[in-house]
Amino acid sequence: MVALALLAAACGGTATTTTAAPATAAPTTAAPTTTVAPTTTAAPTTTEATTTTTEATTTTTAAPAIVPGEDPEVDAVVLAYTTALDSVLGFEEKAPYIEDSAGLEDTVAQYNVNGEFVGGIGVLPLEVTIDGDTAVVSYQLLFGGSPSYSPQTGEAIKLDDTWKVTREAFCALMVLARGGCP
Repeated sequence: MVALALLAAACGGTATTTTAAPATAAPTTAAPTTTVAPTTTAAPTTTEATTTTTEATTTTTAAPAIVPGEDPEVDAVVLAYTTALDSVLGFEEKAPYIEDSAGLEDTVAQYNVNGEFVGGIGVLPLEVTIDGDTAVVSYQLLFGGSPSYSPQTGEAIKLDDTWKVTREAFCALMVLARGGCP
């Protein structure tokens, strides 16, 4: 009988400990549920903010004054930028669109390797302002087709009837892309 009483006491002690653990866990579980409820209530506000962000993005996308085919000079500047700054194309394809491209072979090769790590690097020209034989280009960098960084600005010049990204603008992007430029 004494052994049975000791066994019952031992089991009772264990039962108390087991009961206490779920009791402690239950309030902890209840607290996050209470925290989640206001977040759920705030979700429509988040949805409205997302809608606002989408509208802002739409406005930004619609803002560029570039309409392909509207101005052949602008199209030529866009071609120079999109070709010279495409991480998939090799040096031979880029060289005609880069001012003073001599000695940039290793730079282009490193840029292309770095581009592989982010799914490819490209640009989306947003605005081109031409003044004689110079142009200022505002563009968005694209990593794997998605916008990255804030819009960048560079220059292009017209040499021998071909628009080229200035070496300075090209090298500035190469440094940003974690490459070097001689």
